[in-house]
Amino acid sequence: MTLFAILPSLKGVTVTRTFETATWGTELHTSGADVVAGDLSLRAESLHRKIAFYLDADGHPICQSLCPTSMWFPTLVTRITSAVAAHGRVVVQVDAALPLHSALLDVAFPGTHLAGATMTDLTVVDLSRHRRTLHVEVPAHLTVTGTIALALSPVIPPRTTAPRNVARTVTA
Repeated sequence: MTLFAILPSLKGVTVTRTFETATWGTELHTSGADVVAGDLSLRAESLHRKIAFYLDADGHPICQSLCPTSMWFPTLVTRITSAVAAHGRVVVQVDAALPLHSALLDVAFPGTHLAGATMTDLTVVDLSRHRRTLHVEVPAHLTVTGTIALALSPVIPPRTTAPRNVARTVTA
């Protein structure tokens, strides 16, 4: 039973959320049902680009397919290609390959209202069929081809490009 079933007068209430810059890597805020980075609507940009993109620290989009794997961005925006909700769990397939050594910290659903959202286990399956699961607030209605924003965290520290000084000795 949801709060809206108990208090139907709340159905017209708009629910918004906040985003921690430390988690998302850039300053995000809500504007109605959309999530915005600076003046960039993530839903509109996702519809315009049709492919996954990262957000840099200033909130500018960077095409995922043009990024070298050595570069790290904490926010990935992509599309949902499949969504299945059953037995208190939700599984979504996304149209992007998540960095191999990354974990999910948070998700957002730009363009989807949060009214009626519930806390549940969400499993994200990427193009490589890798799965990542976390317990988050999921909207009551998910749309296939809807936009999903993923806050990522590296599991291993990124490689540094500084040369290593290794002492070598030769014995004869």
